Amino acid sequence: MPPAPSYDFPAPILKRQADGHMAYHYLPVPPDIAEQLMKSGTKRVILTLNSKEENRAIHVTRDGEYFLVLGMTVLRNLGTKPGDVVIAELHSDPNPNTIELPPEFKEVLDQDPEAAERFYGFTPGKQRSVSMYITQAKRTETRVKRSLEMAHKLRTYTLHGDTPPNSPSTP
Repeated sequence: MPPAPSYDFPAPILKRQADGHMAYHYLPVPPDIAEQLMKSGTKRVILTLNSKEENRAIHVTRDGEYFLVLGMTVLRNLGTKPGDVVIAELHSDPNPNTIELPPEFKEVLDQDPEAAERFYGFTPGKQRSVSMYITQAKRTETRVKRSLEMAHKLRTYTLHGDTPPNSPSTP
């Protein structure tokens, strides 16, 4: 099988204030590149900057602008900062559903079968979101604290937007 095509392009790292939400940093993706990737069924990509890779998802605004979200942790990992103009390289993620669990969370899940069963029942996107929340902590102590907190929320159905089993659905 031939290797997946790779796309290189220059882009600035920008900041966007979301509608009443927190601000975030992002990398705009040229529409022709994003549309080619999306047409091939690719939503998750590997972004390479400064010889370092990050797995990201292509997002689109209501206005049809494509972008990759880059949190401050990702920017630090890539050796970039807001305002930098970078040469980005994108290619399809060959394993789009792979989630890297922080070791602290894996250990907590290994000891909490109820939380583990619930976590592994989530979609890959939701698993990735939970995992990223824990991974973004710099200190081991904070990752352990977040892992324990997340296991409790999984067990007690208190994650944002959770509906406990056997509860009546809202009309």
